[in-house]
Amino acid sequence: MSLRSVYWLVPSLQNDRIHITGDEHRHLVVARLEKGEALEVFDGNGSVWTAVVESVTKRETIARLRQSRHVSPPSLKLILAMSMIRIPAFELALEKAVEVGVTRIVPFTAARSNLGAGHRHDRWMRIVIEAAKQSKHYYLPKLDEPMAFNEVLSLPASSKIIFAERGGGPLKPALAGSPVLYLIGPEGGWTDEELTAAGKRGFHIASLGDAILKAETAAIVGAALIRYEFGCRGG
Repeated sequence: MSLRSVYWLVPSLQNDRIHITGDEHRHLVVARLEKGEALEVFDGNGSVWTAVVESVTKRETIARLRQSRHVSPPSLKLILAMSMIRIPAFELALEKAVEVGVTRIVPFTAARSNLGAGHRHDRWMRIVIEAAKQSKHYYLPKLDEPMAFNEVLSLPASSKIIFAERGGGPLKPALAGSPVLYLIGPEGGWTDEELTAAGKRGFHIASLGDAILKAETAAIVGAALIRYEFGCRGG
């Protein structure tokens, strides 16, 4: 059984002890973590501490530091630009894409998006954190503020892919190197104008097969296939 993970941006270290408060402490209380149990704390930038719980009070969990290590960053920089879709579906895509190994998420509004992002950044960041903890990704993915479609097309990347239901070719020839930026359209699909604009900005139109996938499914499958083509293992 893997150690329970705690995200702590700036760990409070006092006499080799880590003081965990707030949401992360509440998660440990709900999980019924007890004195003597081991856990790991990571800062989202590759630093990881292994510790043993000394006490769990109403306000904080105190754990004694055992060892620390630094993890190398992911070899593949994988950027998901996700158009706005129904919020539950968007949040599912967000969670699972992080688990698969996306390193940056860029929400944006497409022509056929039927709603805006609203003020959900804090909630979405919590989803990102929980997904990173679940999947043991020690570098926290970046979550951008929502952009316009034209702004997304201007993002720099070595490989630029727009997944589409029509007119798409194979994925592998579109992968020139890292970072990889891949675009997922809204539930209504891309407009001809959007596909044309993306093509002019160096994006390759790629297919995910004959089946018509939901947008959230395409986001997850797209990340997995890209990582597979790069030969990624873990991390």
